[in-house]
Amino acid sequence: MKTKLSLILAMLMLASAALTACSDAGTDNTDASGDTTVTDTPSADEETEAETDALDARAAIPDDLPEMNFDGRNFIILGSEPGCTQYITVEELNGEIVNDAVFQRNLTIEERYGATISHFIPGATGADYGVTSSTVRNAVTAGDSDSFHLISYHVVEAGSIAVQGYLMNWYEIPYINFEKPWWSDSNVDDLSMNNHCFLAVGDAALTSVASTYCNFYDKDAAKDYGIEGLYETVRDGKWTVDYQTEIVQQVATDKNGDGQMTADDYFGLASSPYSAVNTYLWAFDNQVFVKNDEGVLEFSYYNERLVGIFDKVYSLFKDTNGVWAPTGQGHGVGNDQFKNYGSLFLNSTISYAISLADFEHDYGIIPYPKYDEAQPEYKTMVDGGHEAMGIALSAADLDFIGVMTEVMCAESYKQVLPAYYDVALKQRYASSPEDAEMIELCVASRVFDLGYVYDNWKGVSFYLESLISNSGTKDITSHYQKNQKAATKYYEKVTKAFYPEG
Repeated sequence: MKTKLSLILAMLMLASAALTACSDAGTDNTDASGDTTVTDTPSADEETEAETDALDARAAIPDDLPEMNFDGRNFIILGSEPGCTQYITVEELNGEIVNDAVFQRNLTIEERYGATISHFIPGATGADYGVTSSTVRNAVTAGDSDSFHLISYHVVEAGSIAVQGYLMNWYEIPYINFEKPWWSDSNVDDLSMNNHCFLAVGDAALTSVASTYCNFYDKDAAKDYGIEGLYETVRDGKWTVDYQTEIVQQVATDKNGDGQMTADDYFGLASSPYSAVNTYLWAFDNQVFVKNDEGVLEFSYYNERLVGIFDKVYSLFKDTNGVWAPTGQGHGVGNDQFKNYGSLFLNSTISYAISLADFEHDYGIIPYPKYDEAQPEYKTMVDGGHEAMGIALSAADLDFIGVMTEVMCAESYKQVLPAYYDVALKQRYASSPEDAEMIELCVASRVFDLGYVYDNWKGVSFYLESLISNSGTKDITSHYQKNQKAATKYYEKVTKAFYPEG
């Protein structure tokens, strides 16, 4: 496990141990002589303290930022749609957990630094990524450093302006510390090359957490089918696509007996046929770019493993009658099937948990399965609509930008993320370490592959989705050979942005 994930899990185990001690207390214990002793029953205050150990541990991590006073200055974040900016500012406390956490985070920052936070969405509809990109290009061309300070919007679209040379290098921004747990490991592992990083992922961009792909499963239905211990299976590294396929086939049921599997029947797995399918590429640890032993990013997409990945995903979605992922019915078709108690598993993003508030069954959240047990770690990706953060080349006062960005990410990690997890897990984040452990594992296993982030719909990142969901073929070899030249030429432009010296 990576250092940050180990730290998180250590916090959760601490809380779990304390809760176990509480549950064991107050029982009779007989010693070897036959005498009975009674352990004191913990007070309600002691139980509450045990439940909040993990949260306190998060809050205790120092951000190492200096104390400054920005005298009421407004920190402006440029976005592209309300969905990407709803966690930046809120008007007032309203009793909703996440809303109030965002309000409190901003208040904490304002009281500490004397700065307010706001966001700016250009365009008439507020959802046109191209208008946001044009706004950045125009600002850089005009030398405008005052209209906004931080950019946070659609990752693939943002990648296009980064390649065009409109964004600053994050390694030149003071007070930014990618080693802190509120920054994704991928900032260093995957999105940096030649000591350059133009797009970064931190916890202030909450959609980079909310849009994380995972597997939901219906705990009540799993118990009815005799499927137990999935959390333990995940911990043991045995949650693989072969095992999931076996379960999917086991539980699929033609409920009306008409010989056809339709939405009225019961499926082992429900899924969007698009990005949720594409996620298997990263879940099976086959990135477009990886770093070699010298720390240099190399194109690593096409190999023998990739062919095996296509075979396994094709087998699951096309050769198994227990998967519900019809094309042409929108991205939410799998979500609806699961929510209507029509499937055991669901491929979706963590954000969908918010829509399960009225779901009467208990559910769990686990990572996508591994390719096989030999794969070292669980991996996942984040839907392309999530935010990535950048700084326009025309930006000034980098101390202000660096401090405000870092403290926003830090306080989001400490205050907003636990609140978001609480809602996603039906308010059991602090009181159920097992559930918390799994959702933290999904978030910690995110991969922000440079080949995807900078794909701009011109590279190889969408081949899995396109072939299996649209054309229904697993012949990746001929498809890659046909498109290799154009994709390689495009990625040469991407890598050139990281090597401006040539």
